[in-house]
Amino acid sequence: MLAILIMVRLGVWQLERMEEKSLRLASIAQKKLNGPLSLTELKNATQDIRDYPVAFYGRLQSDYIIYLDNQIENGRVGYQVLAPVTTNAGQVLVNFGWVAASFSRAQLPKVLLPARLTSAQGIVSIPENNPVVRETAHHIVDGTLLIQQVDLQHIEKVTQQDFVPYVVQLQQPSDTQFVRNWQPVVMPPDKHLGYAIQWFGLAIAAAVIAGIVFFSRGKSHVQTKQK
Repeated sequence: MLAILIMVRLGVWQLERMEEKSLRLASIAQKKLNGPLSLTELKNATQDIRDYPVAFYGRLQSDYIIYLDNQIENGRVGYQVLAPVTTNAGQVLVNFGWVAASFSRAQLPKVLLPARLTSAQGIVSIPENNPVVRETAHHIVDGTLLIQQVDLQHIEKVTQQDFVPYVVQLQQPSDTQFVRNWQPVVMPPDKHLGYAIQWFGLAIAAAVIAGIVFFSRGKSHVQTKQK
């Protein structure tokens, strides 16, 4: 009985996730309708700022380049490259995209970042803290940090800099050094619906089997008494 209840709960959870994803996709579509916001306009946004397209300009801080480790792109291991950019809205951490890892883990891939960003566009991302990941950040060489997750508080502590509470995933200007396959919703809602149907199907099958077993045992018990 407990197993059946767990399977039903998992099915309900998948339906809840489906609803969340559907609402987020609708929100993304709505936010795209009005075109990109400036970073100063973003401060006055009444909705969740996540997924807003933004347009901005700024100057890169050459003190730090940050490599986000263990990022997979089409089955290949690599890094996402981030750097601080000074804008009129404050210090923003910009994600320039994915690069493939070098043959040796001791050597980070070399990238060339522009000194300034003009007419830049990107998508606002809110980093999520994963308690399972043990955050590490240390100097590989002067001004280079290797991290396991984007923990803004931790990065602020290491770099001694203050950042706005979001990351901009850069879309423009294009740069062939990087792969920018930004996916705010990795698993679509219909996938969650499929999983929900599977869990409910398993729960029904388990309930039917349990019913047959209990019925058979009860019938056997009655026959034994009659003898």
